[in-house]
Amino acid sequence: MKSLLNILKESIDNGKVICDNCGWTWELSEGGNDPYTCHKCGHDNTPKPTSNLDRVINNFARINPVLTPDIASKVKKFVIDFLSEKNYNIKFLPACLSYNGVRTKDQIIICSPSTMQSLGDFLYTLFHEIRHEQQITELKMVNPLSEMDLEDFEQLYKKYWEMELDADRYAKEMLKQIISTLGMERSKIPFIFKVSPFIENYSQASDVIKSSLSQIIRTIKNMKKEGIQYEDIQDHPMVKPFIEKLESFL
Repeated sequence: MKSLLNILKESIDNGKVICDNCGWTWELSEGGNDPYTCHKCGHDNTPKPTSNLDRVINNFARINPVLTPDIASKVKKFVIDFLSEKNYNIKFLPACLSYNGVRTKDQIIICSPSTMQSLGDFLYTLFHEIRHEQQITELKMVNPLSEMDLEDFEQLYKKYWEMELDADRYAKEMLKQIISTLGMERSKIPFIFKVSPFIENYSQASDVIKSSLSQIIRTIKNMKKEGIQYEDIQDHPMVKPFIEKLESFL
């Protein structure tokens, strides 16, 4: 994978192309038949497609002047470096009303980041769902929604909430790690990485999560009674209709 820093250097600035190989600049309008080819070193500087990760972080940067291009690029690099060592199948869903993120047997889905309150909320959601993937595939935890007795809701919820609290701690720790790599002024941190009150106090949201889980379980039980296939949460009607609309994350 080409490094994020190189991708970020391949750019057009006020109508000028900047070569990411040698730094030579020229007017795009004067580039002839190959306007992105550097006439000094021959490097092809054709702009690379922007990923959904780029678009999300750049969007937060547009509405938050404290999130400078330098900080944004470092955040992207942290995420890409982390994911490059893993084999997580992360997908992006532009719009969804039911959830911000969900881990299914085939992918991790990050949904509607444009409606999230901050970059902190987005990063928290990403690493929260990554932790669920780790729980199931690496730590070999039982999957409450597909491997436990749906009739014993209290026991199922106990396990589910245990995993949620673990994912909450993990995601917040990852946020701290990202912040520690930036070397930025402490006074600026809340303006970029502050999370919403619900996320900040997630460990106290047991009743809310329990109510939501109860509705999910009720739907799964009804599906099974009606002979509708259910193997994983991605078969649930809050997820299944969107599977074909998923986009690449990077």
